[in-house]
Parts: sequence; structure tokens; C-alpha cells
Amino acid sequence: MKFLTTLLTTTALTGLMSTAAMAASLNNTQWQSVDDKTGEKKAVIKMTESNGVVTGTIVKVNDASKAKEVCSKCSGSLKNKPIVGLPILTGLKADGNNKWSGGDLVDPETGKVYGGKVTLADNGQSLKLTGNIKHTPFKRSQTWTRVK
Repeated sequence: MKFLTTLLTTTALTGLMSTAAMAASLNNTQWQSVDDKTGEKKAVIKMTESNGVVTGTIVKVNDASKAKEVCSKCSGSLKNKPIVGLPILTGLKADGNNKWSGGDLVDPETGKVYGGKVTLADNGQSLKLTGNIKHTPFKRSQTWTRVK
């Protein structure tokens, strides 16, 4: 009986740990961004994680005519950088199960920077982004879908 209890406990703990490990990483995942106003698919974003900090970079734009555009409305180090290769999510850190916060989200069409958070949802198939334009009450939300 003791062996069976130990076996069941070990199996349950292993399952919990592997689920937590899978849920806790966005590293090397790709997401289809969707415009929150029009519903239009905009770009594919690749998430990478280094030292617990998540970054999301545009790797493809859906409208081929915009593939060579630059972020003319961005400021600082992102000003006039190519859209493809642009890091639009930076500084996100794990903040609980399937949540990351404390980072910045940049809208390359407007140049606006949002303080934001992301949440993994729908069994890892959706990424919900919520942001506030810094120092204002204005909020914005988007839901991205995982690219297979």
C-alpha cells in the first residue's frame, strides 16, 4: 500500500511540474497578431525568453506591401527601424501562472507605447494582451492566436 501511495504521489507531482513548466514559457512560440479595431490579421510575432524576460519581435507582416516599411511613428531607439525585426513587446516577466507583466507593448502603426501584460489562455492557443498608454487611463486589448 505504501508503494502504491508513493507511486501515485510521484506521478501526480511529475504531472503538475511538467504542466507548470510548459505553461511558464513563451520561448520560441509564434503568434498571429489581430487588430483590435478591424479584426484584420497584421503580423506574426516570435516570442523569445532570456533570463526570465520575454520579448516579442515581428518576424512577418501579412500585407506584403508593408514588409519593407519602417516604424516612422516610433520614438527613441525604434524610430525608423524596419517593421520586420521590430521588438514590439519588451521587458515582460512572469507574474504567476500563464501571466507576464511589467513590460512595454509598442503599436508600430501609431508609435504609442503601452505598459502592459499578457496572459496565455485557451489551453495555450491564445495570448491576451492588455495595455495602458503610459501615464493615461486609456486601455487597449488584443487577442493573438498561436501559429502552428
